[in-house]
Amino acid sequence: METMDLVNSLRIGLKGLSVHKVRAALSMLGIIFGVASVVAVIAVSQGARGEMVKQLAALGANNVIVKGIDWRSQTPEERKLKKSARLRSEGLTRNEARVLAESCDLIDAHAPWRRVFATVRKGEEPVAAEVVGTTPAFLGVMNFNLLHGRFLNPADETAARRVCVIEQAIGDEIFSDVDTPVGQVLAIDHEPYFIVGVLKSKEVTEEKFDVAQVRRLNRRIYIPLEAALRRTTQAPLDDEVTQVVYHCRDTAEVRSAEALIRRFYETAHGMEGRPLEERDYEIVVSQDLLQQVEQAQQIFNIVMLCSAGISLVVGGIGIMNIMLANVSERRREVGIRRAVGATKADILKQFLFESLIICLVGGILGCVMGIGFTILVHHWTGWQVSLAVWGMIVAVGVSLLDGVIFGTFPAWKAATLDPIDALRYE
Repeated sequence: METMDLVNSLRIGLKGLSVHKVRAALSMLGIIFGVASVVAVIAVSQGARGEMVKQLAALGANNVIVKGIDWRSQTPEERKLKKSARLRSEGLTRNEARVLAESCDLIDAHAPWRRVFATVRKGEEPVAAEVVGTTPAFLGVMNFNLLHGRFLNPADETAARRVCVIEQAIGDEIFSDVDTPVGQVLAIDHEPYFIVGVLKSKEVTEEKFDVAQVRRLNRRIYIPLEAALRRTTQAPLDDEVTQVVYHCRDTAEVRSAEALIRRFYETAHGMEGRPLEERDYEIVVSQDLLQQVEQAQQIFNIVMLCSAGISLVVGGIGIMNIMLANVSERRREVGIRRAVGATKADILKQFLFESLIICLVGGILGCVMGIGFTILVHHWTGWQVSLAVWGMIVAVGVSLLDGVIFGTFPAWKAATLDPIDALRYE
């Protein structure tokens, strides 16, 4: 019997809305745009989250990176501090990296590498790429995969061989006329280097989220670190290595490893008690990069969701106004229903269902519009997006809550009308 009452109330509610179709449609607009905003914001946010996770994987989720300060890019005052730091330390070295890695149980691998400022040519044609000298451990520490050939091996490092491994993007660009770049020759700092391998590109696709480390990943050429030290030009203030990447055994131990690494370098470089700006190195944790971007993303999400929430509130106010107008116009209808036996609860359910129907239809249309907005954002900007079903369910649920909150007062007002006064209304 109760189910039949609900169905009857729903039928009467639909019939009541059909009398003023345009008015009902206009009252839905606020709900439609509010729900569409929520769906689009969640989709863009989820896509951004996916890109950040890819970048974290590209940098190595378990990595702690120690970077030497590049004095070339500093102000005169900062260069002065760099020179004074040289009186206390030699900068980043291979030996100290090896000592730390061997003495710390939390670290299972490390890879020092050096950025080489050298010209790269294929024949007479210049190649836009960054040259990096590194060790065989770099492949595993940075989670790279081979596409062709092999990576650098210990024999290459010991003999400082003129061999190199290139990124897939470089191979596709300058060796598109051959099946594989392996065996081809590039001139690095005017010396021939034979290509022995090609690395698969990292999955970093959105420039707007790139940090400098990630942006260069797919435009690099790797040579043995020993070759970089022996065969290329070095500036007087350069560290022996530009960076050292330490790979921790477990993600949960990254913070503990960071603290040990920080203390080790403070002692080794004579930097105890000195402010960060006076040190000749900095320590970066890959997880920190994700947190920084996530914080910025959260601010964006809050602002956009507040905007969407305002749209839903405005839509709810519009629904309340429409429902109040309906109650005033349909007083005689309410009086007739009460006269033939309808209870206050029946009238309450009738008008509340009308409000819920408006919000439900508006929520569904808003989801459709939100999907359309999301597709347009992806098409126009190239941003990665990820439509979330849970986001649509939440948006529709909030719109229904909107209907309950803003539809209850008009429904209550209709239910409490005096039947005799309502019948006399013209």
